[in-house]
Amino acid sequence: MRRWKDKKGFTVIELIAVLVITGIVVIALVGIVSYIMQGYTFARNADQLSQKAQLAMARIKIELTDITAVSTATATQITYSVPKSAAPPSCTTETGCIYTLLLSGTQIMLQDVTNSGTAQVLIDGLTAGNGGDSFLSYYQPDGTTAWTTSNEFSALTKIRVVVSLDNETGRGVTSLKYEGSINPRANTVLNAPRPN
Repeated sequence: MRRWKDKKGFTVIELIAVLVITGIVVIALVGIVSYIMQGYTFARNADQLSQKAQLAMARIKIELTDITAVSTATATQITYSVPKSAAPPSCTTETGCIYTLLLSGTQIMLQDVTNSGTAQVLIDGLTAGNGGDSFLSYYQPDGTTAWTTSNEFSALTKIRVVVSLDNETGRGVTSLKYEGSINPRANTVLNAPRPN
């Protein structure tokens, strides 16, 4: 048998083996990088939604803390009066202004009723039907009995707010739920219930 000592290089079998191994490594790396990017995207979206929810909840708390009367109170809407001292600068009436906070589709809107203002979007991107939760709930001093507009305003001691944001729920990801409670100050109740 003749040997070729002077010839250098790879055989075809060695080249095919290297290409197969390289292909397997590349496929594994693509899967890992894809998984890392999905995690990053999810974390970024969750962070943005969290900031949106915190800002919306802070604004809702500011709006409902100093209310002096409530004319409409449902699971999706509240129409309330605010004294001029606690109202935004757009309120020019000395007796205060009336506002409506409402859940409309996948948005929470705030409308200046006194000045016939158009409803402004407070937050968008909610899950359909607020994820099955009531947007607003109203409670009497015991903290469990529901309050309605047929009760006196002084009996309203807690307003529970629930916001459910869509975090790519179409892709099987659970929605992000934010919850808070507000104790109106102007209801003259000295011992308001503890927040949740």
